[in-house]
Amino acid sequence: MTSPHLRLGFQVWGQYVTWAELMAIGHDIDELGFDDLWSNDHFFPQAAGGAGALGQLDGPVIEGWSILFGWAGRTSRARLGCLVSGAGYRNPGLLVKMATALDHASDGRAALGLGAGWFEREHQAFGFEFPPVGRRLDRMGEAAAICRGLLDGSSVTYDGQWFSAVDARNDPPPIQARLPIAIGGSGEKRTLRIVAEYADIWNADQDDPESFRRRNEILDEHCRAVGRDPGAIERTAGLPAPCIRATREEAVEALTATLQHQAMPYEAALRMASGSPFAGSVDMVIAGLRRYRDAGLGAVMFDWPAPFDRPTLEALAGPVRAALTADT
Repeated sequence: MTSPHLRLGFQVWGQYVTWAELMAIGHDIDELGFDDLWSNDHFFPQAAGGAGALGQLDGPVIEGWSILFGWAGRTSRARLGCLVSGAGYRNPGLLVKMATALDHASDGRAALGLGAGWFEREHQAFGFEFPPVGRRLDRMGEAAAICRGLLDGSSVTYDGQWFSAVDARNDPPPIQARLPIAIGGSGEKRTLRIVAEYADIWNADQDDPESFRRRNEILDEHCRAVGRDPGAIERTAGLPAPCIRATREEAVEALTATLQHQAMPYEAALRMASGSPFAGSVDMVIAGLRRYRDAGLGAVMFDWPAPFDRPTLEALAGPVRAALTADT
């Protein structure tokens, strides 16, 4: 019995890294034939485990959408997007114009990522409203509705609690007939309902395979409730940074050093690296990816912090991808 194709991609962190390093890794990921190349949307360094639970909050961060336009001119294959754009950071009409410009700059490879926003510190620091989670989901739902209408070529008039539009239009349209919207999050009642209504790509939180399988089935139920084909939505997930070495001990040591570069204390970095299911040998990583694929995952978005690990990148592009391809 064959298995479906599993796309492999990366969410490259724009923190503690130079512009030149970001451009080089984007080129390398694309040149090696990976499917997806995403930035993230933060203004302070994201700390492992949430807003400041580990690591430090002050440090250099390069804006995510700017990175995408740099990559557009240095790549030719990979899908490009921001995983995911906080709904409170930009007006949805502006976000659509940005995604459309990226689609033209990349010759039809853009996706528009959208999320509710979780990092309270950066909202407060830059003057973005940070309401309770239910209202942030309301805001994301309004943004998704406006984005979908504009991307589909409609004239949009909208009067919501968070956003409004009066005869808004998106001209020129994207190159893609349907520029995909990717919505991130795993909330089973609200988030997955919004995904079912508006998204083309669902990006799940870092769940274990069985939790992903369960939420995947819940998303199917939401799709049927709103009259959408569940097969129309690509199922993706952000997964912990991989590190491939001959032994698990070597991989954990190397990943710990990478996380320390991200200003994470040694004990916290070691704990995070030791808990990664993708720090180990080639065979271990292949087995882990197969478990996610068998749970219904269609695309992997690995966290990819600097300094970028070339041996791991080459192992993923070589024996890991070859083994997964042989399954199909």
